[in-house]
Amino acid sequence: MRGVAFRAVRAVLLVSAAASLTALLTNGLGSVVLESAVLAVAAVLLLALVRTIRVRNPTVPSPFDRTLVSMRRRVPDPDTNPLVDDLSLSRLSAFHLHVRLRPLLSEIAAHRLWTKYGVNLTAEPARARELVGPAAWEVVRPDRRPPDDRLARGPALSELAQIVTELERL
Repeated sequence: MRGVAFRAVRAVLLVSAAASLTALLTNGLGSVVLESAVLAVAAVLLLALVRTIRVRNPTVPSPFDRTLVSMRRRVPDPDTNPLVDDLSLSRLSAFHLHVRLRPLLSEIAAHRLWTKYGVNLTAEPARARELVGPAAWEVVRPDRRPPDDRLARGPALSELAQIVTELERL
């Protein structure tokens, strides 16, 4: 609190000195300078009063402050795997399967086809179809179009397990 009072007194003295010097050096502006100095001193004292009250009475966060804190981006839990979330959401939405999970599964299939068999998934779809299982092929085939109904349910957990099993066999 002493620091607040000391800074306030110093600011008042500085404003007073500046106003006095300005009033002496200018002609006919004494009343304007005096009014400005009084306004500046009042602002400094009001600021000092607010800071003193804040120091003596710590504030309880307002509902706005609590909401603002809750809206800040939360740090994801390091124990959670985003792939688990994508699998869960893919079961609920065929569009999510197409947009989020399909690119990952296609990349896995393309990598396994190329490293084990020398087959390019996009350039040799007929040969790739022979090697990839039927359930996985329906998801990873290069010419697969997005679902017409974006709100349609995705595949069941057993179907997703079958797709993963077929990709692991590659």
